[in-house]
Amino acid sequence: MRKNENLIDFFGDIKQHLMTGVSYILPVIIIYAFFMVLGQIPGPLGEVCAIISTSAQRLIVPVLTAYIAFSIAGKLAFAPAFVVGLVTEQLGMGFIGGLIAGIILGYVVKALIVVSGKIKPGQANTILMSFIVVPIVATLFVGSLVYFVIAGPVIAGTDTLNIWLNNLSTSNAVLLAAILGAMIAFDMGGPINKVAYTFAIAASTEGLNHVVAPVLIAITIPVLALGISTLITPKKYDEDEHMAGKTALFMSIFGLTEGAIPFAVVDPFRVIPAIMAGSCVGAMLAALLGVTNTTVIPSIIGMFLGANNILLYLLCHLVGVAISVGLLTVLKKNVPVEE
Repeated sequence: MRKNENLIDFFGDIKQHLMTGVSYILPVIIIYAFFMVLGQIPGPLGEVCAIISTSAQRLIVPVLTAYIAFSIAGKLAFAPAFVVGLVTEQLGMGFIGGLIAGIILGYVVKALIVVSGKIKPGQANTILMSFIVVPIVATLFVGSLVYFVIAGPVIAGTDTLNIWLNNLSTSNAVLLAAILGAMIAFDMGGPINKVAYTFAIAASTEGLNHVVAPVLIAITIPVLALGISTLITPKKYDEDEHMAGKTALFMSIFGLTEGAIPFAVVDPFRVIPAIMAGSCVGAMLAALLGVTNTTVIPSIIGMFLGANNILLYLLCHLVGVAISVGLLTVLKKNVPVEE
C-alpha cells in the first residue's frame, strides 16, 4: 500500500502538469496569431510582424515542453526541457512530440532528484545537481531518446502519409477530402497537419481548387467548435480552458488550428476525435457540394477572396462545427466543482 502511495506521489496530477504547460503557451499562441495577421501588411512593419510571428510559432512547442517539465520536477527541469523542446520543434514533431518530451524529461529530472537526495544530501550535492547532473544528463538522455527513438517513427509516418496522399487519385474527391480533413485536426499545426496543408498548396499550384477548399474549411472547424463549446457547455471546462476558448474564437477568424492545442493537451482522447470528426465531415461536405477556393488562405479573408460560393462555404463550416460541438458535449465530463 505504501509503495502505491509513493508511486502516486511521484507522478502527481498529470492533468495539472499538462494544464501548466497550456497556461504558458496561450500568450505565445496569441502573439503568433496576432502578428501573423499584421505580417500581411506591406512594407517594413509587415516584415517585422512576420518575423515576430514566426519566432512565436517556433516557441510554442519549447514553452509547452519546458513548463510541463517544470510543473513535474520544478525549476531544475526548465532549462533542459526548453532545449529538448527546441529539438522536437526543429525535428518537426509538433506539439505531440513536445508534450511527450516534457513528460519524460520532467519525470527523469524528478527521479534524479529523488536518487540524489537518498545518496548524498547536502549543499554540494545540490550544486552538482543544478549545474552538472540535471543540465547534462537529463538533456543528453531525453534529447537522445527523442532523436534516436521517438522522432524516427513520427517523421517516417509523416513521410509515408505524404507519399500516399500524392499517389491517391483526386478523382475520389470525397475520400481525399475526408482524409485531409481528419489529418488537419489530428495534431493542430503539427507534422500531420502540415502534410495535409502542404498537399493543398501543391494542389492549388496545379489548379485543383476542389482539393483546396475542404482543407481550408477543416482548418477553422476545430478552434471554432472548441470556442463555441466553452460557451454552450461551460461546466465541462475549467477557468483556464474558458480563457483558451476565447482565444480559440479569436484564432478561428484567422484560421489558426493551433488554438485547439490547449484543449487537446488536457483531454486528448475526447477532444481530438471530436474535432477530427467535425473537420472530416466539413471537408467531405465541401467536396460533395463542389465548393472550391482559388486561394490557400485559411481564414475569413481567404473565403471572401477565393470561394466560389460563400454560403456553401459557411454551411460546411457550420455542419462540421455542429458535429464537433455535439461530440464534445457527449464525450467530455463536467469539471469537478471545488469546494
